[in-house]
Amino acid sequence: MNRVIALLGLVLCCGSVLPGPVTDLHVEIEHELSSTTDPMAAALMDLQLAIARAQQQLQAEPAFDTELDQVDGYRHLLRSLVKGIEDGVLQNPDYPYFRILDFWLREGGDNPDQRYAFSPVRGGEHYRIWGNMGSAKRIELQLYAGRAWDGSGRSLGYLNFENIHVSDDGEFEIWLSPKPHGGNWLANPAEATDVFIRHVYDNWDNTRPGSAHIDRIGWEGKRQSAQSPTSLAEGIRQASDMFTASAATWPAVVQRFEQRLPANRLSLPHDTYSQGGAKGRWMSSGHFDLSDGDALVIVMPQTAAAYQAIQLTDRWFASLEYANNVSSLNTIQSDLAPDGRFYYVLSATDPGYPNWLDTGGHLKGTMLLRWDGLTEALAEAQQPIVHKLPLPELGRVIPGEPTVTEDERKRIRAARRRHLQTTANR
Repeated sequence: MNRVIALLGLVLCCGSVLPGPVTDLHVEIEHELSSTTDPMAAALMDLQLAIARAQQQLQAEPAFDTELDQVDGYRHLLRSLVKGIEDGVLQNPDYPYFRILDFWLREGGDNPDQRYAFSPVRGGEHYRIWGNMGSAKRIELQLYAGRAWDGSGRSLGYLNFENIHVSDDGEFEIWLSPKPHGGNWLANPAEATDVFIRHVYDNWDNTRPGSAHIDRIGWEGKRQSAQSPTSLAEGIRQASDMFTASAATWPAVVQRFEQRLPANRLSLPHDTYSQGGAKGRWMSSGHFDLSDGDALVIVMPQTAAAYQAIQLTDRWFASLEYANNVSSLNTIQSDLAPDGRFYYVLSATDPGYPNWLDTGGHLKGTMLLRWDGLTEALAEAQQPIVHKLPLPELGRVIPGEPTVTEDERKRIRAARRRHLQTTANR
C-alpha cells in the first residue's frame, strides 16, 4: 500500500506526467487488489487511480496551455472530486438531502442566476419536496434517468414554474410519486434516478434566500442503520464514476464549441430540453479568443422571453468568477441602449461602458446566452450579433459614451457578493 501511495504522489506532483508512473500505479493497484479482502480499501484504490488518470488527461487537454488555464483545470478536477464524493458517498435516496451547486462549486456552464439542488431518488417511490422561493423569480423541477449531461441518461419529466402553485408567502410543496397526487405533482417512474430543482434569480438587489428540501415518504422518522463496508465501497466506486465523468465531459464540451465554430462567433439559438435543459430554454454558445487590447461587443435585441441572460465560462466549462467580478448579466441587471438593444462588452480590462463582462484576465473561454419561456425559435432579427474590435473603437458600434466609474463598479461588485452570500447562506 505504501508503494501505491508513493506512486500516486509522483503522478499528482509532476509538472508533466509520462505514461510510466500511471502504468506502474495500475500494476501496483492490481497487485494490492488481488490480496486485499477489504472492499473499502479496494474501492479507494480505484478512486486513487481514477484521480491519477484524470490528472494525466488534464495535462493532455488543448486548454492546458496558459498558467491561468492550468489553474482553472486543476480547480476543475478538485471540484469534480468534491461533487463525486457528495454524490456517491454522502447522499442517500432513502434519507435524502439536496446537494447544492452554486458559486462555491461550479461546473457544466452553471448559470450564475440559478441555485441548483440535486438529490438521488428511487424510481417508483414517493417523495415530498418542499421549500420557499425567497426572492427567486421562478422555480423549476426536473427528473432524470441517469446522467443526461454526459449522454448516458435522459430527462424523464419537467414541472415548470407556471404549473407550480406557490403560496402568497412563497412556500411550495411538490409530490413525486408513481401515481397522480393532489397539488403540485410530477410522475416518478421506475427508471428515475435523480431529481433536480432550480431557483432562478433575476433581480440581485432584492434578495431573500430560497430553500428546497426533500423527504422520502414514510422514512422521515425511520431509524437509519449503520453503513456496511460493502455499501460504503459501492458509494466510493459511484464517487469515482461521477468524478471521472465530470472531469472528462466538460472540457470535451468546450472542445466541441471550439471545433464547431470559429472563435468570436455564436451558434444559432437551440432548444436544450433534449440535452437535459429546461423546457422552453433556448441557448446560443460560442468561444472567445482575444488579444490584449481587443474586445467583443455582443448585441442582444429584446425578445418575448421571460428571462434572458449572458455569461462567460472558463475552458473547463465552469462559470467565471461572478460574485466579485461581473462575468454574467441578465436583462434586469443590464443597461438598455436607446435603440432598444443590449450591448455587452467582453474584455479583460474595463471599457467604461455599462454592460461590461469581465473576463478576469482570461483571453480564451466560452460565452453562453439563454432565453427562457420560448415556444418557438427566435426570429432572425432577435438573434445576437457579435463584433470584435480594439477597445478604443467600441464607440463605432455602441450608442453613447463610456460613463461607468471604478467607484460604481465597486458598488456593483459589493451588491453582487451580498446577494450570493445571502441566497447561498455562506
